[in-house]
Amino acid sequence: MVPEGAQLVIPQGWIRFAFHPLKSTGHFFRHGLGWFAEQLFVTDLIGGKEKMSASLDDIEAASNQALNASALLKGIDLSKDENAKEAIDVLSAHRDSAEWWHFLSGTFASIVRDAIGAGDAEQAAWATACVERCRSMVIFKEHLEEVVWMGHSAARIIQLLSTWDVNRQNADELFWQATFKEQTYALSQVFAVPLVFIQDNAYVGGMSIDRKNAKLLDYLFSAEFSREAVLVELKTPMTRLLAAEYRTGVHPPSADLAGAVVQALTYRNHLMRELTFVLGDRGPKVTAFAPKCVVVAGTGTAELDTDAKRRSFELFRSNCSKDVEIVTYDELFRKLEVLANLFGLKRRQSPPDPTRQTTP
Repeated sequence: MVPEGAQLVIPQGWIRFAFHPLKSTGHFFRHGLGWFAEQLFVTDLIGGKEKMSASLDDIEAASNQALNASALLKGIDLSKDENAKEAIDVLSAHRDSAEWWHFLSGTFASIVRDAIGAGDAEQAAWATACVERCRSMVIFKEHLEEVVWMGHSAARIIQLLSTWDVNRQNADELFWQATFKEQTYALSQVFAVPLVFIQDNAYVGGMSIDRKNAKLLDYLFSAEFSREAVLVELKTPMTRLLAAEYRTGVHPPSADLAGAVVQALTYRNHLMRELTFVLGDRGPKVTAFAPKCVVVAGTGTAELDTDAKRRSFELFRSNCSKDVEIVTYDELFRKLEVLANLFGLKRRQSPPDPTRQTTP
């Protein structure tokens, strides 16, 4: 119960509006986004020409406030004219910063004021246009840039899912290596811990004195916090998971899958024995006490079409899981799809999956 006569006090800064969802204390509806954009871009322009001087004052004050608070200009006394060149040099070296556009906004606002005083309408009009364009860049840098980048980053997930839609039967291993080289974050979805990408086509040891027999792993990652190495070996979606039925209801792993598992374990063994030599003193800090291996191969929905096959595959996979995690391509891309759905991302209608089993 609120006692009679009590006054509601909202602390300063408690309510914050921002396009960036993590910087806002609330959530916008779609119409609210338009309203907030209007507040940023045009609300302070509504009024007569008699408010021009006050608008210029506001722009110059915002510019001075941003520059005085800037970490880029820390240690430079902006109140002293002799420091102006040093400050401009620093800002010129950081033209991708909001401070640079604040500086230009304030500079052009001053030009507008001088042009009005001199009765130079053409100069005033030109400088006013420059003020507004620079002010728009300030708004972009402070309110929109991170959100736009988030959108572009999210689009990469959709693009990768689209690549999967049209390449489910692509048996070119080099294609998949190149695809994941550009989108290494996708492979990290296999794990429950954050990973750091180290190198693709990574040398993990085994080279003899004649430089032959070098072991080249498709991808080398490390756990972000423990720095333990993670080895990833790629096959293709068309790699067979199971061989022909051995006994009734028993399906052994295919030669390709078993070979990939042994290959990954071989690379792991070489890396554990030769880590110092492989990375050298200048290499990234990676440990190899008990590295985890991952083999990405095959398409479960296409091949595991009976209970017996699914059981045989899971028995083999679960018994390998101590040292080698086996993940099918459709499982990997399903994880990416769940991630995309979490953020409300929708890709275009995918074409029918020729590998998917349908029930009449």
